Amino acid sequence: MRKHEFSVKPLILIADETRDLADVYGFLFTSAGYRVSRAYDGLTAAALAKVTKPDIAILSQHLPGLTGLGVMRELRAAGAATKVIITSGMDEFAALAERALAQGAEFCVRQPCPGDRLLRMIAAALQRPSSYRG
Repeated sequence: MRKHEFSVKPLILIADETRDLADVYGFLFTSAGYRVSRAYDGLTAAALAKVTKPDIAILSQHLPGLTGLGVMRELRAAGAATKVIITSGMDEFAALAERALAQGAEFCVRQPCPGDRLLRMIAAALQRPSSYRG
């Protein structure tokens, strides 16, 4: 009798204040074989991440209640090894990207970001060691 190995597909937390965008990304990532959870505000995203321990969190910087960077800080304070991608459509994108990367985000991308580009970032982030050094 052969021994079967079951692998758990990576879990992605999508947190975006624009529900339609979060839902479209959720459908895309599920179709690509990932497990997905969603939040539409920062406080829910932080609480959900602490419970589900996602492999990757895609966090909008403009989440109500707690920004994407705020959610990332909460994760780091809890010792989570979750890899983070910060998204934003704001004009001061370069300054945000510098802060996000300095605080341990894997990537910082301008919204809207094509789904295929996010899928490539997710795959790349899963392949490399975490940049978080907590």
